Amino acid sequence: MELFILNKEFELIGIIETYTFLRWVRKFYKNGEFELHCKLTNKTVSLLKEDNIILKKDDNEVGFIETLKLKMLNGEETIVVKGKFTTAYLNRRINWDRLNFNGKVEDLMRKLVSDNAINPQNQDRKISNLRLGEYNQFTEDINYQNSFGNVLEELENIGTLYKIGYKIIFDFNSKEFIFNTYKGIDRTCNQNTIAPCIFSREFENILSQELFKTNINYKNTCLIAGVGEGEQRKITSIECGSGLNRYETYIDARDLSNKIKKNNDEIEMDIEKYKSFLIERGKQKLSQLKKINNFSSTVNTKGNNKYKIDYDLGDFVTILDSKWNIQINTQISEIEEVYQNGKHEINPVFGSSFPSISDFLRRF
Repeated sequence: MELFILNKEFELIGIIETYTFLRWVRKFYKNGEFELHCKLTNKTVSLLKEDNIILKKDDNEVGFIETLKLKMLNGEETIVVKGKFTTAYLNRRINWDRLNFNGKVEDLMRKLVSDNAINPQNQDRKISNLRLGEYNQFTEDINYQNSFGNVLEELENIGTLYKIGYKIIFDFNSKEFIFNTYKGIDRTCNQNTIAPCIFSREFENILSQELFKTNINYKNTCLIAGVGEGEQRKITSIECGSGLNRYETYIDARDLSNKIKKNNDEIEMDIEKYKSFLIERGKQKLSQLKKINNFSSTVNTKGNNKYKIDYDLGDFVTILDSKWNIQINTQISEIEEVYQNGKHEINPVFGSSFPSISDFLRRF
C-alpha cells in the first residue's frame, strides 16, 4: 500500500512504499487516527514532519501528522509518527456564539461546520480549501442550543444520537477538503432489499472474536435542570423503567438560555419550547451513558465478505455464533486496518465501543 505525503499546501512531496507497520483506524462517530513506523532514512525524515498529510493510495480519507518519535533499538533506527484524520481539524474550532436551532439534524451539522470553519464572520477562523459536500436530505429533526461548544465534540454528540456519521475527505485533483454526512447501509438479516452480510466463524469469515458487555456507566432516566434559581428553576425529565430497571442521573443544563432574539431584543421563550431544548440535552447525555455491547473481531480477508464491497464503516450487519448463543444485528462503528510484514488485517468493531478516559471525563 503506497502512501502519498503532502505538505500543508497540499503539494505532493513524496511517496513512501516500504514501512514496517501501519495502523489506520476509521471511525463512524469520531475522527479516525493512524500510526506509522518506518526505518529512519534521509527520505523518511524529510517527508514525515508535523502537519504533513498522509494519503493512502486509492483512498480519500487522509490524516495529518501530530506527533513524531525517533528511536534506536538493537542498532536499528526507526521513525514513528501518529496523527488524526483531517476531520480533527474541526477540533480547532468552537461554536463561537450562542446557537438556537430548530430543524433537520443534517442542516445543523452542516451549519456548525459552515459557520465556524467555512464561512465564519471572522475570516481568521476560516479553514482554507474546506467546503460542504453533497446534501443528503436526511429527515431527522432536532431542537438544539449551544454556546461555545467544541465543533468536533458537538458533531460527535449529535451524530451518535441520530445515527449519522460525518467525515472530511480530500479531493486530490481540486486540492479541497470536503465535509460529508452519511449513513450506513442496512445489510442485516432483517431486510430483504440487498444480500445480507453475516459475520460468523461458522462461515469461516472470522479468525478471532471478542464479546464485551457492561452496564457500568448506564443511565436511562434523567432530571434536567435549566435556568432559574430555587422553585423558579426550569426542570423537566426523561424517564424510563421502574424498580431496579431504573437508572437515574442529574443533568445541570443552566447554560441553556430561555431567551431568544426578536427585533434586536431578547424575549423569554415559551416554557414548552424551552423544555424541548432541555429534553434534547437529556437525550444527548443519555446517549453517552448507554450499555456497552461490543463485539470486535479479526476478519478473514479471503472470506466471502469483501471489505468496502459487502460491508463498510457504518453499515448494519448480523453477527452469528451458535456456540456463544448470539445473533446480533449491529452497526460497524469502527474499522482498524493493519499493514505489517506483508500482511493486511481488517479488525471491525461492532456496536458501541468502550469510552476512553478522555471520553469519560468529557461527559461530566
